[in-house]
Amino acid sequence: MWWGHLFSLWTGLGLAAWILLAAVIDLMTGDPLWYFHPVRLIGHLAIGLENVIRRRQWPRLWLRIAGAIMTVFVVLLALAFVSTILWLAKEVSIWLFLLMVVLWTYWGLAIRGLTDAALLVYRPLITNQSSEARQWLQYLVSRDTASLSHDDMIRVTIETVASNTCDAVIGPLFYTFLGGPAWLWAYKAVNTIDSIIGQHSGRRDDLGWFAAHLDEWANWIPARLSGLAISVAASMEGRFRQAYSTMRVDGRRHPTPNTGISEAAMAGAIGVSLGGPNVYDGVVALLPTLGVTERPVHPTAIIHAIAVSWRAILVAAMTFTVIAVVVSGRWL
Repeated sequence: MWWGHLFSLWTGLGLAAWILLAAVIDLMTGDPLWYFHPVRLIGHLAIGLENVIRRRQWPRLWLRIAGAIMTVFVVLLALAFVSTILWLAKEVSIWLFLLMVVLWTYWGLAIRGLTDAALLVYRPLITNQSSEARQWLQYLVSRDTASLSHDDMIRVTIETVASNTCDAVIGPLFYTFLGGPAWLWAYKAVNTIDSIIGQHSGRRDDLGWFAAHLDEWANWIPARLSGLAISVAASMEGRFRQAYSTMRVDGRRHPTPNTGISEAAMAGAIGVSLGGPNVYDGVVALLPTLGVTERPVHPTAIIHAIAVSWRAILVAAMTFTVIAVVVSGRWL
């Protein structure tokens, strides 16, 4: 039956070796910078649909309905497109199918990209070139960076490393092992459309209401797995208790609980305080403080956060792999 064949595409439990191969390729080469990258295509589609919807004034309820329909359409389109590619590849050859698994998983991960982005801010900070660091940081975050101090830029970069450990790596790996590359790209579509129309400014609250909530639901499990993985990674420095307790106590205080989980765990892992005042589109948002600063903040804390992130990713990847192999009884 066709549905049985489709279900066979929606699992990564028997593809552990190929998923890990994709992760290794991403770690070595980074994300390909090309116009037709799937994330860019999803982003262009979302922006185009948003522009169409905003051509006229809608009541709040209808704007929310339009945003929900738009979000579901983009996510299902991503799911259907990747599923079709995998289906056709499997009809031709099992090796072509496995090649597609590796490529689509590789395109959906950003291990090297996460590191490179943080280092772009770290390098000028370590030489006190604040203006250059501020410019690079503006590419990474949605908040205003013009008024950020030297220490604030370090803090914001660490927050970005922590949150993207979940959004850019552990979350995608979780959905790939669970549902194969098709589910990975449904998840990426949710993340991408939320970053474009989600509740990040007053202008987009109604249109992005559904996208923001769907992103919260999609990230509920990955965020908590990421917090646990960061805590286990911190145990290699004898800081499991600090990371785990900070995650449990402070993580829930963040206005975006999923983000707060990974950021609080990272704060406890490296002994810094995250959160505080941030400016979005000229509006000051006072975020709760996560963790306690145990020593003077220095740019090397960014390197420390990257190291913890890499160890957490390794912990998560190995855990997912062991579970996949035990459940499926297959490695290749």
